[in-house]
Amino acid sequence: MRKLVDEAGLAKFLAEIAAEQPDPDRIVMLCIGTDRSTGDAFGPLLGTRLLRDGWPHVYGTLRDPCDAERLPDVLKALPAGKTVIAFDACLGSPANVGRFSVARGPLVPAEAVGRRLPAAGHFSAAAVVAARTAKPYHALMTAPLSLVVDMAECAADAAAAAWKLTGGRT
Repeated sequence: MRKLVDEAGLAKFLAEIAAEQPDPDRIVMLCIGTDRSTGDAFGPLLGTRLLRDGWPHVYGTLRDPCDAERLPDVLKALPAGKTVIAFDACLGSPANVGRFSVARGPLVPAEAVGRRLPAAGHFSAAAVVAARTAKPYHALMTAPLSLVVDMAECAADAAAAAWKLTGGRT
C-alpha cells in the first residue's frame, strides 16, 4: 500500500529500511528516469548524487540514465540477493506536489503516461513532481527544475542519514 509522506516521512521510511538492512553494500539504489524531461530527471539527479555520496550500487544517473528503454535490461542485470529501492518521479494531485509516495513493494514506472513497464523494487519511493493532467508528458516536461532538484537532494540526504553515510548536507 502506497503512502504519501513529506521529507520527514521519507527519512523515516528509509531509516526503517536501513534498520532492517544496515549494510549499504546489500542495497541497490535504482533511480528511474531520463535526463531529457525536467520532471522525469528526478531519478537520474538522485542517482548522480547517491553515486557521489559513495553508494556502492546505483543504477540510473545523469550520465547513464535508467529510462523506459533501458529499464528491462537494467532489471535483469541487478545483482542477485540485494535489496532494491526503486525511485522515480510521478504525477499526483496539486496538493501533493512536493511529497513522496512510498511503499514496501515495487513501483510501476511510467504508469502516469500510459506505458507498460515492469514493476521495480522491493521498496519504492516516487517523487510527486507535478500535478496529474490530461497531458502527462507535458506535465513532466514542465515541472519546475528547482522542485525536482530539491526533491532529489532531499532523498539523497535522507538515504545518507538513514545509512549514516557522510554524503548528506549538514
